[in-house]
Amino acid sequence: MKTYSYQQFLKEYPNEDVCLDKIFNNYYGELKACPGCGVIGSKFYRLNGRKAYSCEFCRYQIHPLAGTIFHKSDTPLTKWLYAIYLFSVSKNGVSALEQQRHLHVTYKTAWRIGKKIRDLMTQNQDKLSGIVEIDETYIGGKYPSHKAGTKFANKTSIVGMPERKGLAKARVDYADATVAKNMLMAYVEPDSTIHSDESRIYSHVKRHFNYEVVNHSLNNMYWVKYILIQ
Repeated sequence: MKTYSYQQFLKEYPNEDVCLDKIFNNYYGELKACPGCGVIGSKFYRLNGRKAYSCEFCRYQIHPLAGTIFHKSDTPLTKWLYAIYLFSVSKNGVSALEQQRHLHVTYKTAWRIGKKIRDLMTQNQDKLSGIVEIDETYIGGKYPSHKAGTKFANKTSIVGMPERKGLAKARVDYADATVAKNMLMAYVEPDSTIHSDESRIYSHVKRHFNYEVVNHSLNNMYWVKYILIQ
């Protein structure tokens, strides 16, 4: 797994306009018709001086930050997203003082941003349903080839489960059959269909769920890996 560096972050999120466009496209990029006038293929244009987009035909407005942790915040989106980046690359969390130093904001603002991000990362109790994909990944540095041990010796394992076009669950835990089974039993509705790769840690899934194996070597199925670092 390649590391997502600070330089890559700056390249992807260089300014406020780019950040807002990415949030808009993430939420509304697949809109087939305007919610206001119903015109199929209607384009939305950014309103000057506002964090909103307007339909080219009926002027229906979409505010992409509404209902998000960025709503009604005077803190620039670049700093919000940088704070999220800091959380994603930290193993032990990010203190308010550390955020204050990185973001150049007041301690109160840094504390509020951190609380909002942590609240988002808290797993809710809703169970996944429909088609649920499960996979594991390992995060960390390379293990020295001259040392004895496995290639996963200094890595952290994460097991993640997204439902198609829906919620996702993840756990930082040892990736084995017991953990996978317990996660599925706790977080997935019994009538769901589970998709996994050919790893042996999912060998018991078919006893409890509808189960389909994805053969990556055949490249015959669209597969998405979700990595949620908690």
